[in-house]
Amino acid sequence: MPDAPETSSFPRDAAVPLTLGTAGHIDHGKTALVTLLTGKNTDRLREEQDRGISIELGYAELELPAGGRLSVVDVPGHERFVRTMVAGATGIDLFLLVIAADDGVMPQTMEHLSIIELLGVERGVVALTKADLVDEELLEMAEEDVRELLARTPYAACEVVTVSARDGRGTTELLAALERAAATVTARRHGGPARLPVDRVFPLKGIGTVVTGTLWRGEIRAGDAMVVEPGGTRAVVRSVQVHDHETEAVRAGSRAGVNLRGLDRAAVERGNWLVAPEAAGRVCRRFDAWVQVVPGGRPLRSGDQVRLHHGTAHYLARVTPLEGREIAAGTQAPAVVRLDGDAVVEPHDRFILRALSPVATVGGGEVLATGARRWHERALHATFLAALRSADARAAALALAADSGQGGVAPADLAAAGFGAGAAGAALAAAEKAGELEALRPPAAGSAAPAVPVRWFGAGTVAALRAALLAGASARSSARPERPFCSAAELAALTPALPVDDVDTLLRGLAADGRLVVGEGGYAPAGAGVLGDEQAALAQRLLVRLGADPLAPPTLATLAEELRCPPREIGQILDVLARRGDVVRADKDLWFAAAAVDGARTELVAMLAADGRVTLAGFRDRLDCGRRSAQALLELFDREGLTLRRGDERLPRRRRA
Repeated sequence: MPDAPETSSFPRDAAVPLTLGTAGHIDHGKTALVTLLTGKNTDRLREEQDRGISIELGYAELELPAGGRLSVVDVPGHERFVRTMVAGATGIDLFLLVIAADDGVMPQTMEHLSIIELLGVERGVVALTKADLVDEELLEMAEEDVRELLARTPYAACEVVTVSARDGRGTTELLAALERAAATVTARRHGGPARLPVDRVFPLKGIGTVVTGTLWRGEIRAGDAMVVEPGGTRAVVRSVQVHDHETEAVRAGSRAGVNLRGLDRAAVERGNWLVAPEAAGRVCRRFDAWVQVVPGGRPLRSGDQVRLHHGTAHYLARVTPLEGREIAAGTQAPAVVRLDGDAVVEPHDRFILRALSPVATVGGGEVLATGARRWHERALHATFLAALRSADARAAALALAADSGQGGVAPADLAAAGFGAGAAGAALAAAEKAGELEALRPPAAGSAAPAVPVRWFGAGTVAALRAALLAGASARSSARPERPFCSAAELAALTPALPVDDVDTLLRGLAADGRLVVGEGGYAPAGAGVLGDEQAALAQRLLVRLGADPLAPPTLATLAEELRCPPREIGQILDVLARRGDVVRADKDLWFAAAAVDGARTELVAMLAADGRVTLAGFRDRLDCGRRSAQALLELFDREGLTLRRGDERLPRRRRA
């Protein structure tokens, strides 16, 4: 998987905190065994003590022969309290499976063992308890029964130790076995922002609200700011404890008690998470997962409603397989999980699925990706999840790019799936080098600036995007040759899956290649305004007509009538000629040949130099033209900034130095 947990073996650092969880059928002696090993009775409730069964989670600290310590979570064994058992088991590093010699393997033995396997707990020890109640023959049969059970699981190599909480036999051997198992455990991640699933909340008079749980990641210290999720309620850590002993910091894997200042008791409950501020807000109701269904049960069908257990919380959930309509018993497959409430899940988290009726564990799985990304093809979605599960960032990037099409894939898309920035960048670079992906890079800011990839696409996609933008720009230019330039936002509508910034990168690249020209706030095809043969011939006739009487040009309507052509087409051609500099538009329907305008401008400058002012009548007489033409030209020169109108006169406009 991406960003796999850091490896840290128990004997290399005896201070690395590890959590041991009990498991097993009711009345098989879990609590009695924990009391024998730790000296602490974890049944703290009066009801538990009166009935002689565990109802709630119990906690104790266990010292191993070589000096290491384990936090022990003692779970209830009754089938009615499996939900509580799961809440305790989700944070453990290794297990102690307790099986009574006089009972042997029972229903909750098998269910608890399935839950441990589904949660990804890799190491443990089996304690064959109540050895004092059976003879040697029955003891051997019970051990053989246990071995057969383990042989069908990943725990065939687990040590089985015969013990008796009544006379103490096997205690030394059990402690040694636990120490050996702990030595092979991969410790949980210590780096990263703190995450603690809350399993108990209680107020202490004069002190404040205290929450407890097994710290999944990071550290918590006095003075740290923390956030309760879901909800976002903030608080500050007053103090921290490990097994009732105050300490400066609590590390991942420890059983922690956190005293919070500024947090009302009603603002937090079991199932919430206490997280560092940088991990706040990571809640969702949908995630992608790899789901496993336990052998021997019923299949998990698409849309079945189940109970999902994650951390110390539980939800109603529906699981949708991505391959087929169901996940058969004993198999596993990628799926989408939808919840009825906000969950604080991250990639690599484990969860348990239990049927609502009859109540039983049906499966579990691992969170692969969170968020609300919508996939176009289920097959590519499944391929992507398989790549996540095998930590293949390159295959994940290829699946994302194939499904995204013209949307492309960015390093942030892989980071959201749990890959680090280094792994994401290396995978994208490798795929590009192999020709599987191609990168869209913005033009370098300078010769020394590196070309930084922005987005990657499947092979051939960038060329297709460039072609689509060029074709769109050409089509718009042809439809309106008088206004051939299009804004980047207008052209971006041709590639709606691509962010506007990346569209602009493509457009600038096309301009750098000479395929597009930049002007008037947008882009146009190179050679924009080029007229076809028929239009070119008509343009020549227009130039001839405007040059025949340069200071008395016909109006647009007159030109259309004389040339027997629609006014709109005449106007478009005149606009193209104006862009070329052949004609000048002086009024909404009046164009002059450019040479005529230049001549009129020269005469106006001479008049201003001689008299300092010009009237409409004087300018008309000087040009020997009609009043309308003279007025249109004067207004043109006003707009150019050559003159300034004062009443009936034009004065030279003073230009700023």
